[in-house]
Amino acid sequence: MNHQKQSVVITGASTGIGHACAVRFDQLGYRVLAGVRKSEDAEALKAASGGRIEPLLLDVTKQQTVMDAAAALGDAPLDGLVNNAGIAVAGPVELVPLDRWRVQLEINVIGLVSVTQAFLPALRRGRGRIVNIGSIAGRSALPCAGPYSASKYAVEAITDSLRMELGPFGISVSVIEP
Repeated sequence: MNHQKQSVVITGASTGIGHACAVRFDQLGYRVLAGVRKSEDAEALKAASGGRIEPLLLDVTKQQTVMDAAAALGDAPLDGLVNNAGIAVAGPVELVPLDRWRVQLEINVIGLVSVTQAFLPALRRGRGRIVNIGSIAGRSALPCAGPYSASKYAVEAITDSLRMELGPFGISVSVIEP
């Protein structure tokens, strides 16, 4: 299958799952717009792809960077969005400071919604697909993982709602639970 004109946006592409997704989609011939928060990560990602991956300075908690990332795509249709950006805040529920809870939810939940909303017009043009990176922690909470599990349970619910809302538009929505 020729993916030369197909585009995918991946958040949290500096390391781990996001980095691996960006490199793999690049190998398959997709145009990869890869969200990173630091310019050093952008350079490392370009090097990993032979210079073909297009890094985007994208912090899912900063609306202007989200809008700038969507603008970088232009009017092109979007074939895929991988919402991967995330962090894990750990500790007993009673001891994790509220500001850490807010950071956890801002990145893993609100950031995912912000990016999804920004790219939905392009996904509609491409009848694309959304893949949210959840976690088994979104199905089974463990002690000292309350903030992280709460965020990943939210990702499960958002994914289910989006699947029903966007299905009639030909946009499929999935969650991966590593």
